[in-house]
Amino acid sequence: MKYYHPMLKRLLGDILTDLGPLEGDYRAANLKGDIRQGILYMLVASLGILTLFNADVLPPQARPPFTWATAAGYAVVTVLFGALLYNTTKVRVYDRLMTAWLLLTLLFRIVLDFITSGSSPLAYLDILLIFITYLASPLSFRNTAAMAVGFSVSLLYINHFIQTAAGSPAVPIFAHLTAHLLGWLAHLQMQTHRRKSFQAFIDEKDAKEMVAFLANIDPLTKSLTRRQFLNIAESEFRRFQRYQRPLSIMILDADHFKAVNDTHGHHAGDLVLRSLSLTALEQKRAQDTFGRLGGEEFGLLMPETTLDKARVVAERIRLVWEASPVKLDGELIRSTISIGLAQAEPTDRSLEDLLRRADQMLYKAKANGRNRVES
Repeated sequence: MKYYHPMLKRLLGDILTDLGPLEGDYRAANLKGDIRQGILYMLVASLGILTLFNADVLPPQARPPFTWATAAGYAVVTVLFGALLYNTTKVRVYDRLMTAWLLLTLLFRIVLDFITSGSSPLAYLDILLIFITYLASPLSFRNTAAMAVGFSVSLLYINHFIQTAAGSPAVPIFAHLTAHLLGWLAHLQMQTHRRKSFQAFIDEKDAKEMVAFLANIDPLTKSLTRRQFLNIAESEFRRFQRYQRPLSIMILDADHFKAVNDTHGHHAGDLVLRSLSLTALEQKRAQDTFGRLGGEEFGLLMPETTLDKARVVAERIRLVWEASPVKLDGELIRSTISIGLAQAEPTDRSLEDLLRRADQMLYKAKANGRNRVES
């Protein structure tokens, strides 16, 4: 028995796919397709019912005017549901409309059984409606099955207690059971295939986004690469030119970094750069963009920020880093940074003009003794 349980669980897992938190996204992404299929199911069911109305199904005394009035009424209601379904943009509205139409159609067919002689054409219609219920229902599999089984039980009850007693042919129970079995399989396979396809699409999309994200992240310092940082900076500079909103940029550089490499080794140098990057990332504001420009040099882009406010951020980063020595093999490696600041000006023709002024301020900070901010 223990060998069959995993097999059964695997089989059910292949058939009953659950997207969990992605279910809402899946329904929204497939709403237009569901609407098109729903209208198609309405058309097929309506044509089947109207065709049987026109056939020799009802007894002669029941045809005029009941037959055409009822057929016209059902057709008008179905067209109304189809129009509402076509114009809906919400999954919840679609679910309610489709469920209401299905219930109306099944109830209409049950009422029709009271006034007919249970002729064989209606039995074929029952098979069609059972199958359409499984394919068109937006409800869960359990509720869909309950709706379809309730429809069958109602028809079989009417047939057994009313039509058979009147000498009408019995409804083929085997045909109902076959329709339910095929409907179950079609519903499960269709829904599972669509959900697995959507899951595969999401997984592929996430993988591509992760690859793109990693391509823009410096593997050592976990900050943005130079290319990505400059791309964002270019976009912000164009926004500055368009709206003349404040924009400042900071360039910071580790002081005496070569001495750290020479004294403690390149592993220590890498550790210092990684720690410096993490410190800056922790101290920067949410709207700021931080990236590695090359070597031990980093940039911080600060939109909507004047030079005075940028200096506050720069001083905070400098002080926190000065007070945060890196520990390696029980030894503390102390390091400082020099920072150059510049604010975009109306006379700047390009991003390079802004970067050049910030770079000049960085060299000024180096020349004035390092471990300082110049703007």
